[in-house]
Amino acid sequence: MEKQAENKSSEQKKSSKTNILLIIVIIILLIFCGYLIWQNLELKKQLEDGGIAYTEISNERNQVKGELEEMLAQYEEMEANNDELSEELSAEKAKIEELLKQAKGKNWTIHKLRKETETLRTIMKGYVVQIDSLNQINGRLRDENKVVRTELSSEKSKTKNLSEKNENLNDLVTVASYLKTTNLKSYGVKIKSNNTGKLSDRAKRIGKIRTEFTILKNSITISGKKWLYIRILTPDGKVLSEKTDDSNKFDFNGVRGLYSSKKQINYKNQQQNLTIDWVKTEDFPIGEYNVEIYADGVDIGKTKFSLK
Repeated sequence: MEKQAENKSSEQKKSSKTNILLIIVIIILLIFCGYLIWQNLELKKQLEDGGIAYTEISNERNQVKGELEEMLAQYEEMEANNDELSEELSAEKAKIEELLKQAKGKNWTIHKLRKETETLRTIMKGYVVQIDSLNQINGRLRDENKVVRTELSSEKSKTKNLSEKNENLNDLVTVASYLKTTNLKSYGVKIKSNNTGKLSDRAKRIGKIRTEFTILKNSITISGKKWLYIRILTPDGKVLSEKTDDSNKFDFNGVRGLYSSKKQINYKNQQQNLTIDWVKTEDFPIGEYNVEIYADGVDIGKTKFSLK
């Protein structure tokens, strides 16, 4: 009996130890489960906070990108309208384009981007002030240039008018300086045996054509020796001339042509009566003749006569 009681007591002791172990294990499991639950809650909170921070950073990045793109557009406009600062503006624009690449990539630091963006904005404000000053200066220069061009145009117009008046005056003086003739007439002369002459209009009877005229007084004309040229044109338009080569030609009215007779006079700005003859070299044709007198390259008189 005693032996049975000892066995029963031993079993009760073992059962009590087992229960204690189970309780300890349960307590440990409960503590571990509580820790896991706490860890899960902390992780969830961190994820929520991280999501909010990511959203805020993304928004700020997009804001910086927008500011950079706006500044880029402003720099492009300034570069297009200001040749003086084109190179400097182009360099700043390249910096903005590089920052935009960084903002669009994965490896970027929002603080650095924000700082460099503010620096570029400050630089841009300086360029805006500088460009505004340049525009004001250019505006004043344009106004001054307009005034100068107007005054220059006015002076050119005055100069042109004076030049035209001067040319007209020179032309008038030149025209006024030409010799003038009066009492101009030409006719056929029949030569008598005593070498005297008699006016005739018979083509077969005359031996020469005589031209008479008076040169008027002209104080403007330069005095001195002058050549006078007579051109006698037959009814068929031929110039009566001893020769037809260049030795029998002179310049008149911008051309060069034959002359019939010539005579040199010493003009002293006084009225002078002259007679110039053309001696017959061949038979004179019947019809109307034209006679022209030239001095200093211009005609100073014209007349006509007819032979039967």
